[in-house]
Formats: sequence, C-alpha cells, structure tokens
Amino acid sequence: MIGHVIGDSDMITGFKLVGIKGTEVTTIDQANHALNQALSNNTIAIIILSETFAAEPPIRKQIDKIRQEKITPIILELPDSKSPKSNTKLSDTISKILGIKI
Repeated sequence: MIGHVIGDSDMITGFKLVGIKGTEVTTIDQANHALNQALSNNTIAIIILSETFAAEPPIRKQIDKIRQEKITPIILELPDSKSPKSNTKLSDTISKILGIKI
C-alpha cells in the first residue's frame, strides 16, 4: 500500500523528497479529478490533501462521505503554501506522519 499527495508544487516537492508521489493541482477541478483518480487506485492507502482544496464544498462533501463509509484510504489534510501561516512547519508535520526526520 502506498500514499499519494494532492496539492501545490511546494507540497508535492516536499513529499517527493521522501519518496511519496503526488499530483500537482492549481484549481478545484484539478484537485477533485486527482482525488477521484487516487480513490480509484486500490493500492493507495493514504491520501494527503492540501487544506486549501479540502475546504472547498464539493471536495469536503466527498471527503466526509468517504470517511463515513470506508476505512481506507485514510485522507489527511495538511497545510500548503496558501494556507494561513501557523507555527508548525510542513517538514515537521511530514516528519511526524512518516516517523522520520527530514
């Protein structure tokens, strides 16, 4: 089982550095399409999705439905470069998820 990232170029690059492939998206339609493709791939166990796109109503509705009906894939929502700034670095969040220091 593998993971897949859906987000902006910075997010994709960060995960690519630790060996996790992803789909770079810039619009809601692209994000929705990438999510549907990832969901149709039964080898993907974890989908990491940009908070920016996960907050959009059509995607939010789909994520909520998946979480209610299925055990896998796990869908994690993480901040991207467009998310409001927080004190937590993306690299720290990735390190916690993967259990490695990057």
